[in-house]
Amino acid sequence: MCRVEYWIPRLLGAACALVLAISWVEPAFAIDQFILDKEDGWFWYEREPEPETPVKPPEIKPEPKKPVEPAPPKKTQPQKVEPLSVEWFQKEYQQILNKAIDEPSQENVRKYRYATRVMLDKASNFTHVFQRESLLDPLLDEANRMPFSSASRGSFMRLTIEEQAKAIKAISEKAGLWVFLDESCAFCALQYPIVARMAQDRKLTVIYITPDGKRPPWMAKTDDVRAESGQSKFLRIGVRPAVAVVVPPENVTVLTQGLLSQDMLEERLLFAGDQSGLLSKEISDKAFPERRGLLTPDDIKEIGGSMSDDTKSFTNSVQDRLQKRY
Repeated sequence: MCRVEYWIPRLLGAACALVLAISWVEPAFAIDQFILDKEDGWFWYEREPEPETPVKPPEIKPEPKKPVEPAPPKKTQPQKVEPLSVEWFQKEYQQILNKAIDEPSQENVRKYRYATRVMLDKASNFTHVFQRESLLDPLLDEANRMPFSSASRGSFMRLTIEEQAKAIKAISEKAGLWVFLDESCAFCALQYPIVARMAQDRKLTVIYITPDGKRPPWMAKTDDVRAESGQSKFLRIGVRPAVAVVVPPENVTVLTQGLLSQDMLEERLLFAGDQSGLLSKEISDKAFPERRGLLTPDDIKEIGGSMSDDTKSFTNSVQDRLQKRY
């Protein structure tokens, strides 16, 4: 009993001392940690680590595809040329001739001569059929456009001249002539009576233009003479005599610069008047008979646009358009 009483107080004291020691150690450890942590920065807060950027795996580029090599073209057999055809002669005839010249043996020369005979006979056969078709097909007979026989050609030309005279008269109703003359020009004196006679025959209105407006002594007093006022420069006339056809209000065509005969003047006047639209289709067709049965550029384009491999289709298309031109 005495021992228990003896140890209890001592044990209680030791326990209290131990509690005090522990409570003293914790603040001291906290103070030391405070001193150590003050170097970590403002309020010694540590930043949270930033998230790491995931590293992308290296891209593996696909291997380029090798181009597929096209299959080599199939060797086509050369088309066999028909013997003695035009294509055959184009390829072989010159070689036959060359060999006959280089090696003029009897065999080589005879071969060349007989090859020539065959080629000429082929041409004669073509010519025979060509002439037959030209004579028996009215659309291919050129005599239907302009006669070739001496008996009918004279009458044809006489009628053509009459129709051309009518056409010039139709032009004279809508157009006139400017004639550029000079008193000092010898050829002007020769051109004047030609123009004066044509004007009288074809009822043409003519104005004579001189540099100063004076009337040359060889000109009739009734002629209309006027002074040059820039017409020559505008028309680029550098040679006198000169003749121009004038279609009011502003269409002027130079017919000639230099001396010209009446028939050639009238021919050029016809072309200029027709180009200016002064002739009706009926008068124009009669004045230019050589245009009869002539395919126009538009006709040819239409035929080409409707062409096919069928020979009959092409022939029929041409015939249809030719019939419209007669």
